[in-house]
Amino acid sequence: MDYTSNSDNMAIARGDRISEQEVGGDRMSDLKICNRCQYTWFSNVESPVRCPSCGSHCWNKPTSSNQCQICGHTWFPRADGVPLRCPSCKTRSWRGDSGNGRVKMKKAVKISGVSEDVMRRYESGDGCLRISIDTGVPMSSVYEIIKAKVGKAQIRM
Repeated sequence: MDYTSNSDNMAIARGDRISEQEVGGDRMSDLKICNRCQYTWFSNVESPVRCPSCGSHCWNKPTSSNQCQICGHTWFPRADGVPLRCPSCKTRSWRGDSGNGRVKMKKAVKISGVSEDVMRRYESGDGCLRISIDTGVPMSSVYEIIKAKVGKAQIRM
């Protein structure tokens, strides 16, 4: 068990709950708890850079851990969002689904009336490129709108 002590030689075990009576009201503001490893320590600095136990720079941020459904490995992600693969077994289906890990967000055109305008112009004889240039809607979005409505038929570019 890891211990740290304050100036009064009081030992504090990792993860123990500490009351103000044990420490004193002045010292409670110096008490820091790492959100990653649950290490408890006293610091003279208002916001320490790293946890002295695990060395994490994110000791005071809310934690979100991931667990691989294939190998059971648990880890903290470095970046926001869904990791692409498990750092232990390197599988892309670490969430247990058949997907490839990171969820790709499609840029959907959310402007009301855009898909109706695109379809009206396409049905009047304009191609995808002309519609994209005139409306300012990305070519890929115009193509997806038309493909959703037309189906498997050949699409005019």
